[in-house]
Amino acid sequence: MEFSERKRIMIEENQTGGNPGKRLKERERHYQAANGPVPARAMKNNPRLLAADLCRVSAVKEEAFMNCAALRTVRLGQVSKIERRAFSGCRRLEEIQFPRTLGRLELQAFADNSRLRRADFQKDSRLENLGNEVFSGCVALQELRLPSRLAVIGRRAFYKCTSLEEVEFPITLRELGAESFYQCGLRELELPEGLLAIGEGAFRKCRNLEYAYVPDTVRKIGKWVFHGCQNLKVLEINHDPDEIGEWITNKLCTIRCPKGSRMEEYARDCGVNVEYL
Repeated sequence: MEFSERKRIMIEENQTGGNPGKRLKERERHYQAANGPVPARAMKNNPRLLAADLCRVSAVKEEAFMNCAALRTVRLGQVSKIERRAFSGCRRLEEIQFPRTLGRLELQAFADNSRLRRADFQKDSRLENLGNEVFSGCVALQELRLPSRLAVIGRRAFYKCTSLEEVEFPITLRELGAESFYQCGLRELELPEGLLAIGEGAFRKCRNLEYAYVPDTVRKIGKWVFHGCQNLKVLEINHDPDEIGEWITNKLCTIRCPKGSRMEEYARDCGVNVEYL
């Protein structure tokens, strides 16, 4: 046994009166990982865990902290990968800060965390692809800062994040996955220049949305992108995308577009109001 380990045990014994049962309970409530990855399902379904100190780990394997219902605090240091469902169902987790070293965030990594209100990515984060359903069902999410290199937001990444009212997209963004912001609380939407494709239903049923702007770089707009946005008054599209899906918006919306454009023809065919730029 190394000196540092003996010293740690002596400190624990002093703090707990040498009671091994009490030490065990403390370890159940506070997880401190050594160097290397956190194993798959390491603390899955642990009802007592309150905090996880992961400052020295390189990766968090799948379902490592899934359904840790009491988990309130997670510290990430130099982690590069968070695998599928690693922190899903952690109903008391309120905020998470991701380090710049993060390069991979997989399926449902933080899904169904009903009290998560803030997700903060370092601007210079290595992350370029936000996985499918990563924050799906995070109904309290209000504050979101995306990394500056992000190119793809996956399918249902923010599905039913009903409290999310504002998002600042990076200029590196190229693709929005299907239903990526389905039924979110967004009020205005200005998509960034450089975006190429918007997946079907990406902003479907965003019932608070009143205005949306689609930049000239977008070549594909999937079906139902803004369908069910009952308060959407204006959808501004200044160009003719190569592909436009059916019923991208409701009939109560006005599509603002150039006169004589294919976009105008599309709006007329769908019975949607037109306003010229």
